[in-house]
Amino acid sequence: MSRIKVVPSPNKVVKPLETDERRFTDPYSCRDRPRPLVLVVDTDRESRADLEGKLKRYAYRVVGVESASTAIELMEQQRFDVCLLDMNFAEMDAVELIHRIRSSPTTGKPSIIVVADADARFAAADAIENGADDYLEKPADERLLHARIRSSLRQIDARLAELSKFLPRNILNQVLCDKNLLDKPCPADVSVMVCDVRGFSRTSERVGPVQTITWISDVMNELSRIVLDHGGTIVDYVGDEIMAMWGAPIASPQHAAEACHCAIAIQKAVVQLSEKWRSTVGADTRMGIGINSGLAVVGNTGSTHRIKYGPLGDTVNLASRVQGATKYLRSSILMTQSTASRVDAKLRGRRVCSVRVHNIREPVQLYELGNCGQQDLSASCIAYEMALSAFESEKHAEAQDILAELLLERPQDGPAKLLMLRVIQSQLGGVFDPVWTLPDG
Repeated sequence: MSRIKVVPSPNKVVKPLETDERRFTDPYSCRDRPRPLVLVVDTDRESRADLEGKLKRYAYRVVGVESASTAIELMEQQRFDVCLLDMNFAEMDAVELIHRIRSSPTTGKPSIIVVADADARFAAADAIENGADDYLEKPADERLLHARIRSSLRQIDARLAELSKFLPRNILNQVLCDKNLLDKPCPADVSVMVCDVRGFSRTSERVGPVQTITWISDVMNELSRIVLDHGGTIVDYVGDEIMAMWGAPIASPQHAAEACHCAIAIQKAVVQLSEKWRSTVGADTRMGIGINSGLAVVGNTGSTHRIKYGPLGDTVNLASRVQGATKYLRSSILMTQSTASRVDAKLRGRRVCSVRVHNIREPVQLYELGNCGQQDLSASCIAYEMALSAFESEKHAEAQDILAELLLERPQDGPAKLLMLRVIQSQLGGVFDPVWTLPDG
């Protein structure tokens, strides 16, 4: 068995411990996990050695120190799973040390077990009230010590399992090391994606609530998996809709592209979902996806009773509006200019139109997402944008000629059909307005 040798000193920078690649089998769990790392903080050398010996017999990785300040220094540079604390230190008492551990943004969230003499039971109770997780009397019974640690680790695993439902693995690891990433609201540059399942109400009426829940649960499970696989944070589920975010809690300069690639992956998955559920729900499964990028205030948007980590502000509202616009414009994935300007030409499809959005002063330019697994549409995209520019310049005859030819090649092109309708209405004396007003305001 390899041994970890750490000789910490308050005057020296302690290097993080190297990861042990061997596995530790949890006798109370069916899965394997890396061998837990335990920090023993005790001023008494014999007591510390007793705990270290008992822990090593159960194959824990163990680091022992006698100084509270050294313990803090270590935990700020290396994440420990469990911390065993004595009650008395020269620099501070256990309650103050626990407070330092819990309040530091860089010590992670180790399980804290107080190991103290029998006459310190009341002080141990104070420690538990101030953030410790458990208490053992010295000398600690070996099997009870192991059981308490395994119980603490299972509680940590349960919390991680809950977080992993909303945060991707790469972000989860950083959140464990810096709890302030989720605790404090802060401005962040993000991309927000809103994905809505089309025809949910009609399907629910047709197949009933039981089949509807089974169908929508399978769809949401697949969408959630894709979001997490693409580094997104799941913000919320609202009936037949899922909202996800990129760029927080960990900043990413590529958050717009990450959101777009996720939307493409969802669109491909919808084909398989549709085939899987068509005979059951009696219709194709279809999605409408809206993406917007910009500043938002990110933090706990729920309450003290139910935490919901996510963004607030116009960036979020606009993403939802863009998703709604996909119905009217008959386009499956739309993004704002703010998103389109941050991605390359392959992801940035044609400019569809300029729309008015409720509570947004300036018109919003909408783009389709390119590279959606369809055939090369570059020629038709250019033709559509030429027709759109002609319409916006009030060259209606020119726009009509371009659109007529385009619709011969692509008769199901939703935006082209709508643009042709606007051109004809303008030619017939309707009020001309280059900015489109969506039905929902």
